[in-house]
Amino acid sequence: MEHYFTQRFFLTFLFLIAVTILRSQSTTISGKVMDVETGEPLAFVNIVMNESHQGSATDIDGKFRIRTSEPADYLKLTYVGYESQLFPINGKNEGLKIFMKKIPYELQEVLILPGINPAHRIIHNVVENRDINNPEKMRSFSYTSYEKVIFTLDLDSLRMIDTMMLDTNSLEVRRFIDRQDIFIAESVTERKFLHPERNRENVIATRVSGMKDPMFVFLVSQVQSTSFYQELINIGRSEYVNPISRGSTSKYTFIIEDTAYSQQNDTIFIISYRPRAGTNFDGLTGVLSINSHKWAIQNVIAEPAIDDGAFTIRIQQQYEFIGGEQWFPVQLNTDVNIKALGAAVNDERYSFVGVGKSYIRDIELNPELVRREFNNIEVDVDPNAHDRSEEYWAIYRADSLTARDRRTYEFMDSVGKEVNFDRLAKTIETIITGRIPYKFIDFDMHKFLRYNQYEGLYLGLGMHTNDRLSRRFKIGGFWGYGFKDMTAKYGGDVSAILHKNSELEVKAGYFYDVTESAGVDYFEDEKSFLRGEGYRNFLIRRMNMTERAYASLQFRALRHFKWNVSVRSEHKQAFPDYYYGQSANGTSMLKNDFNFTELSAGFRFAFREKFLRTKRIKISLGTKYPVVRFQYTHGFDNMLNGEFEYNRFDINITESFYIKYLGMTTFEVRAGYIDGDLPYCNLYNGNGSYRVFTIYAANSFATMRMNEFLSNRYVALYFTHNFGSLLVKTRFFSPEIALATNIAFGDLNNEAQHHNVAYSTMEKGYYESGILFHGLLDLKFYKIGAGVFYRYGPYSFDKTGDNFAYKVSIVFPIESVKRQ
Repeated sequence: MEHYFTQRFFLTFLFLIAVTILRSQSTTISGKVMDVETGEPLAFVNIVMNESHQGSATDIDGKFRIRTSEPADYLKLTYVGYESQLFPINGKNEGLKIFMKKIPYELQEVLILPGINPAHRIIHNVVENRDINNPEKMRSFSYTSYEKVIFTLDLDSLRMIDTMMLDTNSLEVRRFIDRQDIFIAESVTERKFLHPERNRENVIATRVSGMKDPMFVFLVSQVQSTSFYQELINIGRSEYVNPISRGSTSKYTFIIEDTAYSQQNDTIFIISYRPRAGTNFDGLTGVLSINSHKWAIQNVIAEPAIDDGAFTIRIQQQYEFIGGEQWFPVQLNTDVNIKALGAAVNDERYSFVGVGKSYIRDIELNPELVRREFNNIEVDVDPNAHDRSEEYWAIYRADSLTARDRRTYEFMDSVGKEVNFDRLAKTIETIITGRIPYKFIDFDMHKFLRYNQYEGLYLGLGMHTNDRLSRRFKIGGFWGYGFKDMTAKYGGDVSAILHKNSELEVKAGYFYDVTESAGVDYFEDEKSFLRGEGYRNFLIRRMNMTERAYASLQFRALRHFKWNVSVRSEHKQAFPDYYYGQSANGTSMLKNDFNFTELSAGFRFAFREKFLRTKRIKISLGTKYPVVRFQYTHGFDNMLNGEFEYNRFDINITESFYIKYLGMTTFEVRAGYIDGDLPYCNLYNGNGSYRVFTIYAANSFATMRMNEFLSNRYVALYFTHNFGSLLVKTRFFSPEIALATNIAFGDLNNEAQHHNVAYSTMEKGYYESGILFHGLLDLKFYKIGAGVFYRYGPYSFDKTGDNFAYKVSIVFPIESVKRQ
């Protein structure tokens, strides 16, 4: 009997031990959460097990993994904008597929009862801890990222239709998109950062379906900021007020939607946000997941609050607490819907949609980095980046390629060879650089066609050799003909790059062409039509036939400076009927042609300007600081036929900056001074662009007549403030309203020497102001607007109507891509 009880006790003891061991063993529950209608993964869904408060959240790909020592009966899922759900486990722990249903409702303003909104305390804590949690406030960091971008057609509406109801074309399109995407690209980048703003991204691997040129992928990668802690968030080259910026609680509505607990027992607050009703500013809408540990962002979803462009962008970011030290982004998603592009099937149009995913790994906090590791090239491409093996890619891919991905590569690579997609990439390059590559020749687009009041229509041809012939030496030329002045123009040049990294280049050339009379030119100063300045060229009526021989040396030094030193000898023919009075050896004479010999030295200073460099081209990513151009010129008398001794100083300062809740301010200051007596052709005209009704030319005087003023010293200010759509914004109509004021002062000290020409001087100050309504007509790739300017002050006309100028504005979205 005693043996029986002993045995029973022993068995019971073993059973209890077994149960304890089994209960102490952790179980992993994993799966993926998706939208029931679209099948798209849902990021940051809050998941808790049974009735506990602890659980997890899905990552950006909608995946989740929960480790527990307790038996799991069901999962409770909550997500902003979706119905809450209880999902039974039923014995299956891994590979779960959970679908959630969106709640169909219209967002309305929430009534906040008297008292403090509890979400505001959390947001204030996040704002106060921004500098602690912002990775870009650290001394340094480095990481490696893998990025994958796909583009396909948005066929959600087509998928809702029964296949039996579809015609052949619609069915073929649906089957094609169900099997594969239209485009896929991958890249691997090593990034290094040194506080405050030294950044270096080296692309070590890249693959693009159907083409070898990776530039398109890099432009997509610039869509969103890496960190969500700045006062202004950049999405798609537009600035938006951050919901966690100072003062945001008076502009945004914040609602605590849910509360969860991390495995470290930290509280996670799920807070939705959107601009308050009655406010009008460039705001965002989305969801923040705030972790009470250091009051940091754990997850964020954001998109522009108002969709009023040619494309919409939605970003997602996921952060983790790295090394027990710093919250750091580990995954970034970008969803793009390009409404202006797509495919038409039976009168139905389906837009292109893109999904970009960046996975960040090998994060190193505060590594020892030195300044010499950085330069103005922010994004650089390894020469072997496009030629990596599958074994190499396998090291960095977050997941192996799916069958859908492989089909996309196979199909698009075969089509790309037949259609030559790289030619499309070169077309994009042509738009950016102004060159059309063909074998070892680049054709210069700006030499094909131009128009002004002096030449009328000009047609020509210009070309230069490219890197396929030589990476160091270039030779080129042009020829053209003006149909109004009935004169042929021509020229040629040769250049050599002596040192690539410092951009040390020597150049020599000759041309016989027209130059604007009393105009101002800087090296690397092209008047872009995309920025609106080039439209003034249509109105120029006084030009000089100029024969010039020149040599120049360009290089980069002192990091943010680009320098130019040049010498030139030129002969200029005056415009018709003009004569310049000049004394020589006690004899007065009137001349209408002039010889100049000049030595110039100048620089372009762009503090912390960044560049993207591919194998063939270098693209400016701009700078948020003022850009300064300065040029000093000395004229020599009795040297190489030069007839005038003088010193000339020219300076140009441009700057644009965004003011929260007010919009974008842009100004440009120009000034010049000449200490000697010179003929009209080498002085300063007033930079007018007047016609009663014409295209708006930025940074010029809209009401000033062409060649109305003449100066040998002047200063001018061009000021514009664009409120964007802050003043008028509706669902279907959001014009950008801009106010402009331009002011100039000038003087001329040799008035008696200019004959047969009418002009004024502006010692008393020239003033004009105007209002512009950009985007009255949105044509997706550009916008057309209207404006009016008024001239006032000492040089206004007695007849009121003569002081007005009416403008048509043309704005291209690409204007903001490159700031000069």
